[in-house]
Amino acid sequence: MKTLLAVLLVATCAPKDPPATSADVVRQRPPAERIVALETGEDVTEEEMLADLERGRVIYIGEVHDEAEDHAVQYRLMRLLYDRHPSIAVGMEMFQYPYQPVLDDWTNGRLDETNLRRRSEWDRRWGFDYALYRPILDWTRARAIPVLALNAPSEITRTVASEGLDGLSEAQRAELPPLDLENEAHRAMVMAALGEHAHGGDDPVALERYYTAQVVWDETMAERVAESVERNDAPSRLVVLAGAMHVRGGLGIPSRASRRGATPYRVVLVAHDEEELEGLMAEDPPPADYAWLAGDADEE
Repeated sequence: MKTLLAVLLVATCAPKDPPATSADVVRQRPPAERIVALETGEDVTEEEMLADLERGRVIYIGEVHDEAEDHAVQYRLMRLLYDRHPSIAVGMEMFQYPYQPVLDDWTNGRLDETNLRRRSEWDRRWGFDYALYRPILDWTRARAIPVLALNAPSEITRTVASEGLDGLSEAQRAELPPLDLENEAHRAMVMAALGEHAHGGDDPVALERYYTAQVVWDETMAERVAESVERNDAPSRLVVLAGAMHVRGGLGIPSRASRRGATPYRVVLVAHDEEELEGLMAEDPPPADYAWLAGDADEE
């Protein structure tokens, strides 16, 4: 786990030096060690998984935001799907929807990386290492692939998390999509995660505010996904990159977007070792359509 990069053999059989940056890690990770179809528990080939993913209108690939392996899986699958059928777009949790014009300028070659980060307020609003996302964003721009800003403005979600919906202004309330706060499976999943991270301690009011903020994130991104696939000029397939909690079990974004018409969909989660893979395989119902076990760097 967390080994760095595919090692390419040279004539002397000596490996190359490890890559210098996290972007290199993302670009150079090898294929999966295993891919498991979680509904059946059976191993499948990459080709078999891709053939099924192509049946989805939306493909969600979950991530742990600071794990290079997760972004490497996203980068690989996007490229393979594009090679099979180049009519795709990429939706990203990492950008908040008021900054869609910035992403449009990026896609059309009107911005360099420095200005993309500055104008989207990447470091303040997202904050994770940009290098982990650089290969993905560079690849989309080189092919003029649309990138969609999915996330809600942090001014809204932070207010909901700290003060609840009543803390929003009338204008902010008007921006919210309809919120389904009654999905018990989703609530249980999120509350378990919140408990693990001690958000609000044992204060039920604080926990409810955090849960509502999570639903605001999920419903906002679901609405953006659905709107994007319903457009007359929409590409054939949308690949969504979001935190694993937002896609796990289809309970966050996928089912909410499906309710709005963004269907069928597929979900892929990354396992970082065999123990994590076994955990995903043991869950009932399955947390995703496929689990991808990252291969060791020295296997390629």
